Amino acid sequence: MKVALVFICVNKLYWPYSRQIMEDCRANFLSGHQVDFFLWSDMPSNIDYGAKHTPVDAIQWPMGTLFRYHLFLQKEAELATYDYIFYMDVDMRVVDKIGDEILGNGLTMVEHPMYAIRKELTPPYEPNEKSEAYIPRPGFVYQDNDGKPRFKPTYAAGGFQGGKSKDFIEAMKVMKQRIDKDFQNNYIAIWNDESHWNKYLFEHNPAVILCPSYCYPDSLIEQYYVPIWGRNYPPKIITLTKPFTLKKGGAADALAMAQQMSKIQL
Repeated sequence: MKVALVFICVNKLYWPYSRQIMEDCRANFLSGHQVDFFLWSDMPSNIDYGAKHTPVDAIQWPMGTLFRYHLFLQKEAELATYDYIFYMDVDMRVVDKIGDEILGNGLTMVEHPMYAIRKELTPPYEPNEKSEAYIPRPGFVYQDNDGKPRFKPTYAAGGFQGGKSKDFIEAMKVMKQRIDKDFQNNYIAIWNDESHWNKYLFEHNPAVILCPSYCYPDSLIEQYYVPIWGRNYPPKIITLTKPFTLKKGGAADALAMAQQMSKIQL
């Protein structure tokens, strides 16, 4: 397959992450397929790490993430020549092999690690009925271990997403229009682009739903996530806590865990 992997790296503090994520993806992402990198960044144009680089200006958060689909659609014609398109946050690590399990006949989503298991937590769906991202509480009923029916909410993480190029391009067009309409009404959805991604998935069932292994937190694993999950997941794609936000070295424990758990079956 011919796969486009798109990244945004805007603002100088994020620049160092772009090289590492691309090295990770060359080693671990869809080996055996043709994977081309697309990078939108305000880095100097000679620092592209082998990606197709589109220069952009630095922009204040959350506009850089909110308008991601606007950027990607600048290359719509070129991206449409690919079989699949995937987006990944630049401040992530790919620590295990990502294979054909992410390829489906439609869109691919990742369950948000905070809301994948715990029944009593309500995911932060957009609550404003006037917002273009508004949705009721989506999910499905399943049989729990005790044999009782349970409602399982589905909430997608925004850090890794994509799918068949035709389907993802159509999704991006719709989300761009909705983000623009909200913006014209002086409103930003509660979790920015992630809220709009969840709204679109509510309307168009994803072909592939990936577990939190593909958006694995880098800290508070034993203290927080394992207790609410009731189990652990083998890390595949790790979200990094930036040293300029909360703490330093957040990925070290998760990377060590990834090595230990790399052979555990999902």
